[in-house]
Amino acid sequence: MFEARSPAATSALPDSNYVQPNFGHGLRIWWAFYWPTTLIAGFLLIVLDFWLRKLYEDLVLPASVVGPMLKFDGYVLSYVVAFFVMYYILRKNFRHFRIGLLSNRGGEGAQLLTPTFGRTLRVWWTYSWRTLLYTAIVWIAAVLPLSAFARVFNSSPLFTTIIEGLLTLSVSAAVGLYAIYSNILDEDIAGFRVCLLPRKSESISQPAGAATPVNT
Repeated sequence: MFEARSPAATSALPDSNYVQPNFGHGLRIWWAFYWPTTLIAGFLLIVLDFWLRKLYEDLVLPASVVGPMLKFDGYVLSYVVAFFVMYYILRKNFRHFRIGLLSNRGGEGAQLLTPTFGRTLRVWWTYSWRTLLYTAIVWIAAVLPLSAFARVFNSSPLFTTIIEGLLTLSVSAAVGLYAIYSNILDEDIAGFRVCLLPRKSESISQPAGAATPVNT
């Protein structure tokens, strides 16, 4: 599932400018993306839910408005926060590598592109719909049967809640890691390629030349 990528996919880059993605790279990127998203979205969710309930108790907002917001605000916040964290990740220097966006899908004459909001949106969208699809599949195939099993053999609501929470957290983490490694790194998205470059490398198409970030 997490096999090393073939270097042929990015053969237009000189070896000194290309970092072969492996599971370790995917894990580092996923962790740098996952924990800020979870922490920030969780904090905002607590604050938002508090004020929604307070506005309902003070008769400022009706139940018909507060109810749906309390039900779906966690999902909305997670995806919104994920976009801005993705924007940060695409610009982040990791310890030994960085993420690069290359024009011409990494082919001949490729240039290093600036991770603008538009390009970030395309990467974020690829990540979001893939994780949503994978989560639905895993949820139907594994989480629902395991949750039912837990209810049958232990009637304690607390035990069932803990099991379901752990399953949800595990699925979210595993699916996010898989999507980043398999569907983002070394993949072509909207005409550009997401690849890994040496942290201090400045040359892209030629070993001796300096790549100029493109803001188009």
